[in-house]
Amino acid sequence: MGIKVNNNSDLFNKLQKQIEAAEKTGQPIKTYVKQQIDLLKMSHDEFVKTAQKQGYDLNNPRVAQIEVQQYSAMRQLAQKIGLPVEEYDEFIKQIQIRVFGEENYNRFFKNK
Repeated sequence: MGIKVNNNSDLFNKLQKQIEAAEKTGQPIKTYVKQQIDLLKMSHDEFVKTAQKQGYDLNNPRVAQIEVQQYSAMRQLAQKIGLPVEEYDEFIKQIQIRVFGEENYNRFFKNK
């Protein structure tokens, strides 16, 4: 998929190093992880805008797969620091419904 977006990976990796250093010394990591989540949210929003601008349909399964991966990463980070994950579950659900329809969502994803 040829969608190019600004990459926040340098800042994300810097935060990851700060998290690792804080964990080694027993310092809190919540602030760093929240910043990582915020970066992922910005990257997601940028990805969607760029995909639409380049003519990709948001119902395209590949676009949806990338979105689900992004929200799954946010969910995992939130879970790591004890934040609620329901909002990420809901975003993933809405993407699945958007691509597969309500009936297929209920059939394939609802109780998984």
